[in-house]
Amino acid sequence: MSTWSTTILSLWAAYWAAMFAQVAHLRTLDDGVGATGFAWLSGALLAAGTGFFANSIGA
Repeated sequence: MSTWSTTILSLWAAYWAAMFAQVAHLRTLDDGVGATGFAWLSGALLAAGTGFFANSIGA
């Protein structure tokens, strides 16, 4: 995979991780339903983004 595509994928994953983390936070403030699922999804996307980033820098 090219450096360009791994960079784009890592930024995309980080963006959506932040979005789902915000939704998890807001769900916790509201009624808490689904907050754990959104937090888990956010963590998974953050791990994927970190993996893509590490791959793009050759670590």
